[in-house]
Amino acid sequence: MPSQPVSPATLPAQERQCRSKLHQLLSQAEGFLNGSLIVMARRCGKPTCRCASDDEARHRSLYLGQTLNGKTTMLYIPASLEPSVRQWVANFQQAAQLIEQLSQQARIRLNLSKQQAAARKSSSHSHKAPAPKPPRKPS
Repeated sequence: MPSQPVSPATLPAQERQCRSKLHQLLSQAEGFLNGSLIVMARRCGKPTCRCASDDEARHRSLYLGQTLNGKTTMLYIPASLEPSVRQWVANFQQAAQLIEQLSQQARIRLNLSKQQAAARKSSSHSHKAPAPKPPRKPS
C-alpha cells in the first residue's frame, strides 16, 4: 500500500464521495462534540413548587454525557446553547459515520491488495522451472 498521498482519481467513487462529504463537514461545521444529549427531569426542592407533587411538572434540563478517561461526566447545557450543542453533537456523529464508511472502503482495498499480491506471488512461482537436483553418486 502506498505511503504517499493518494490521488482522488484512483479511488472508488463511493470513497471519493465519503471523503468529499467529510472534507465539506470539517470545513463548514462550527464545532464537533462527542457525547450524548440527556434530558433530566428533577424536582427543585421547593415545597410549594408544582414539581413537588406532580411528576409531569418536574423541571427539565439538558446535559451532555461524555466518557473522559474512563469516567462518565455530565455537563449542564444552558437553554441558550442548546441549538448549537445539538448541532455540534450531530456534526460529530455524522463525521464518525463518514470515517467508519472510509474505514470499510479501506478494508476492501486492503483485501484486494492482499489478493493481488498473493496472485502475483503464486504466478511468479509457477513460471520458474524447478531447480535441478544434484547428480547422485554411484554406490
